[in-house]
Amino acid sequence: MGYYPPPYHGPPRPPYYHPPKKHKKKHRKQPFWWKKWKLACSQILIPLICFQLFRTLIFPTSFDVVLLIILVSLTVYCCFTC
Repeated sequence: MGYYPPPYHGPPRPPYYHPPKKHKKKHRKQPFWWKKWKLACSQILIPLICFQLFRTLIFPTSFDVVLLIILVSLTVYCCFTC
């Protein structure tokens, strides 16, 4: 077995240019009054949804269904974004 020199990979590379890092947006906390307002709304909306669901089951009209959908979506927003 003979001596094999290390393989030639070409001239050395110039240093790689690293672009400046972008600053990440800081997560802005919600004000306390906004959280308090959303919690109060969710406490008010849950009984309204129960009443509206009962009313929709007894007297189904398109207005009742749309109102129920709006109330449910507001409650989901208030509960899951706190």
